[in-house]
Amino acid sequence: MAGEITVAMIDELGLRLEDAAAINFTDTFKLEALNKAQYQLANMLHNSYLTELETEETALDWSGISSTGYAFSSLTADPVFRGGQGILKVGIGWGAPATTYIWATRLDLQKIKRVENTYLVGSDANPLFYVFKSYLFVSVTTYTLLKGKVLFHTYPATMTTGVDPVLNSSFHNLIVSLAEGMCWAMDNKLSRRNAVIKSAFDEIKTLNEKVRRAPNVGTQNRK
Repeated sequence: MAGEITVAMIDELGLRLEDAAAINFTDTFKLEALNKAQYQLANMLHNSYLTELETEETALDWSGISSTGYAFSSLTADPVFRGGQGILKVGIGWGAPATTYIWATRLDLQKIKRVENTYLVGSDANPLFYVFKSYLFVSVTTYTLLKGKVLFHTYPATMTTGVDPVLNSSFHNLIVSLAEGMCWAMDNKLSRRNAVIKSAFDEIKTLNEKVRRAPNVGTQNRK
């Protein structure tokens, strides 16, 4: 039943706070703390752990994107979670409607000058994109009938007694821990707050450190 997990997390938080009867912290306050904790955790985790926040919008009209860019706010699921970092992939297609898309290569702003070089600029076969001020810009050869597809992160849905947390169940304990820290801080019990927050932050750090970049194939130990 929807909301059962959220209710169980509220109860668990009450037990950790030694306040199962909700005398010092109301269930409404604990729910607010849990929502803030879910948002905080999602902000701290590597993108690889946020698959539940992924969404895709396609068949976007990008005929005029060459000069104006495409605003994040034009996406149906706006706002994009974590801004530019939340843009995961951009696909480029042509037609009315486009039937196939090519994934574009992302450019860091430090390398944006390459699009001024006619030999390095994006093409229909090798499209490029970059993010600037909450806008998507693409570099291709043909902008007529250009269509776009964007894979991005949305914000975590607000938990209620009828809506469960959207993040993977493996992170629910961390959500409760972060919420517990917030509640101890509100109760001015800083030593308990610091202890639980340190434990949570250490676990988050360990999780993020598990995400490793793949080594460059065929280049290691080359002399």
